[in-house]
Amino acid sequence: MPAKKPKTEAQPSGLAGSGFPMMAGSAAAQVWMDMGTEAVRFVWDRLQQDIKTQQALLACTSLEEMQKVQAAFFTAAQEQYAAEAAKMLDLMGKAAASGMAGSPTARRYDDVPL
Repeated sequence: MPAKKPKTEAQPSGLAGSGFPMMAGSAAAQVWMDMGTEAVRFVWDRLQQDIKTQQALLACTSLEEMQKVQAAFFTAAQEQYAAEAAKMLDLMGKAAASGMAGSPTARRYDDVPL
């Protein structure tokens, strides 16, 4: 019966050995969580605004009042959606910047032998 050889574990090399996938994975997970949290917060705030607007519309006694409430609602909604888009772009920009920082042992193109 042949003797059992001890198992040798292969050591990862390159980017896998530097811990880059783990860093990139946790950074990506954090960014997704931040974006999801922001999206849920925004939807909740918009829902609250929708309820207030509906209550204001139900309290209107004239067509002019309804038009003012609707105009204010659409103006506020447009501003809020624009601000939210800017926040999301900022979050994505920060994610891209942190992803580019990445590995402290990044390879250079001139280190590959020909």
